[in-house]
Amino acid sequence: MKGMFYVKTIEADWKPPFKKNIKEETFNCSEKESFDRITGNGNDETVFTVESVSPDKARVKYSKLFTLKNSLNPTNYVLVMDKGHEHTITYLWGEQGITKLIKFKGTSEFNNEL
Repeated sequence: MKGMFYVKTIEADWKPPFKKNIKEETFNCSEKESFDRITGNGNDETVFTVESVSPDKARVKYSKLFTLKNSLNPTNYVLVMDKGHEHTITYLWGEQGITKLIKFKGTSEFNNEL
């Protein structure tokens, strides 16, 4: 069983003309599998790692470079995601501000039959 995750990445310049780049991707990942990367400003690491997945919930660990939006002080860097709900994390320390919106879309089973 694999979890399906939609990730929307918004990169915004800090100075005029305040250009924004938006990228949307869908990832199909098994437990313990990592996806999405942050590069630049001396960083090159994965952003998300699937800890567990079920048809209605997923548990995803995210990079310590990011902060969970609307959270005062995250300590475990884990998102417990219900199917269809969105979470937002931000990276504010580089040449560009980066916001990532992640949504768990459910699970899919792949048959490897010939």
